[in-house]
Amino acid sequence: MTKETKKRDLIYLFFLILVIVGLPFGIRAYDRYLEPDALDSGTQEFTLTGHAQKGWVLGEVQANDIISLWQDEGPAAKPVIEVSKGDQVMLKLRSADVTHGFSLKAYGIYIAKAIQPGKTAYVSFKADRTGTFIFRCNVFCGNVHHHMEGKLVVKDETARPNA
Repeated sequence: MTKETKKRDLIYLFFLILVIVGLPFGIRAYDRYLEPDALDSGTQEFTLTGHAQKGWVLGEVQANDIISLWQDEGPAAKPVIEVSKGDQVMLKLRSADVTHGFSLKAYGIYIAKAIQPGKTAYVSFKADRTGTFIFRCNVFCGNVHHHMEGKLVVKDETARPNA
């Protein structure tokens, strides 16, 4: 090997190491770029992850939860999100496996085929009416699609029972 070849190989090696080390930082910066603007301090933020075998899961589902060599126990408990009337709510909708949809009819929210693996869909609304409302996946996604639902409970904190 000549001196020029060694020098060129070292430059290529340095560039490769730089790319490998910098890749996670670049991905995180891109994710921050896609996130909505800064949330108000009073915004209630929830992450829902769609999973074709477990349904909606409150929080994120890790990759090792998807791949299993033994029988799965079936759908997880249906999530319940509780907020107060007047709260600003931000839902981060993710998918652990296949494309999902989301609907919360009471608030006029309908997302079809936008919740894809590796991406996040954001939904923001003001909880302006009290009650219990059902949210569902509206895109057929697998055998337990009919289990992909959860509840949004909006409580009126100003109403007090008579003592």
